[in-house]
Amino acid sequence: MTSLRRFLFLCLAAAFLACGSAHAVEEIKVPFNFTWGESSQRLEDSMKRVQASVVERKQVQNRLCLVVEGIPQKLLQRALFYFDNDSLNEIELHYGDPNWDSTQYGNFFDQTRRNIEGKYGIGRVIARQKTRESDVLQTLIGYQWTQNATSLSLYYYTAERDANSYRLLSLHYRGY
Repeated sequence: MTSLRRFLFLCLAAAFLACGSAHAVEEIKVPFNFTWGESSQRLEDSMKRVQASVVERKQVQNRLCLVVEGIPQKLLQRALFYFDNDSLNEIELHYGDPNWDSTQYGNFFDQTRRNIEGKYGIGRVIARQKTRESDVLQTLIGYQWTQNATSLSLYYYTAERDANSYRLLSLHYRGY
């Protein structure tokens, strides 16, 4: 009986140590120190302070979308801010460099995914597909991290036809 108790004690101690040494998961925060529910006017005022500009306003699935360029962040090409009833509920960030080739984009995607996993844990694969439409080969890879108030999705999209290609790495933050 004492050997059974010792075995159970060792199992519990090993489980406790494994849990104690696990990496703490950070909270997914809304980019640029915004909060979910902010108004479009507050966002526009904030963008003006950093000399970024709204280059397009459009309706997407009954939501206002503000497309912003010029946000001073390395490799950030544009940001799309979505508002439902003038309440911020999603931010989409487009990253990349037009001079990069597929290897550089692939490395950037892998490094970004590893950085996110270091903060929020292992992501769930939500997309991994290659399709051909006419003479265009499209690839989509996506991962998602979900917490109580926010989800974060990372996508890598490519469209290739002959020597022409389009590549995009995007982060999608969504509030609940």
